[in-house]
Amino acid sequence: MSNPRGQAIQRFAIDAMPRSRAFFLSISSIVAGLLIWQISATVLFDSILYPSALSTLVALASEMTRGNLGKDLTITFGRVVAGFAMGSFLGASLGLLMGSFRSVRTFFSPMVNFFRFITPIAWVAPATIWFGIGETSKLFLVVYATLFIVLINTMTGISHIHRDRFRMARSFGANPLEIFWRITIPASVPFIITGMRIGLGNSFMTVIGAEMLAGNDGLGYLIYSSRLFYRSDVMFAGIILLGVMGFAADWLFVLLRRRALSRYEVLS
Repeated sequence: MSNPRGQAIQRFAIDAMPRSRAFFLSISSIVAGLLIWQISATVLFDSILYPSALSTLVALASEMTRGNLGKDLTITFGRVVAGFAMGSFLGASLGLLMGSFRSVRTFFSPMVNFFRFITPIAWVAPATIWFGIGETSKLFLVVYATLFIVLINTMTGISHIHRDRFRMARSFGANPLEIFWRITIPASVPFIITGMRIGLGNSFMTVIGAEMLAGNDGLGYLIYSSRLFYRSDVMFAGIILLGVMGFAADWLFVLLRRRALSRYEVLS
């Protein structure tokens, strides 16, 4: 007969790893990737079309020194943060309402299930017609990319709350507002945070596409415009910086989640 506690301890022992070893493996992965990139670019491809890792890093350092990449990075990151925050707030708010009240869910479900299948990039042309190529159109697209993921995850969280918890609260005299604040919201937090983390990645993808197709600044514009001058090294430098920025944003999100929401047992 299996012992659940013993299995849990064994699983923890397998997953546990000294920080020094984890750091070494992470660095080794990065170094191995750079070596494969350098060798493949040097031996297999034309350097104009596929720059080496070394030339890309040189271009990255050069552009950062001149301030070009730093400016574009700041612009793109600001757009992501603003749109992600607004989209997460709207998605969580509407998800809580739709998950808690059948009439609200019935009213909004057709619209939500229609629009959530339309990719944000499809709205680039209408957004530029409505709002121009300034910040408003980029903000609209990032909010759109984030909203539905957080909304669906929030509704899923509410649907997973056992009905007995509501019955118990009512038996102790809790009114609907108290049930909402003390049961519905805390139980939904892990699902909201998971939706936000997925939505953060969508926000980055959407803002880059928007900057490529309808922008005059930002990392997306830099990556797209570099092709005109055959500056593939600058193009790849922008792509690397985008990946680093996304990695750092996700790491910061997880860190804040662990510090602020550990009591909710968020696992994302």
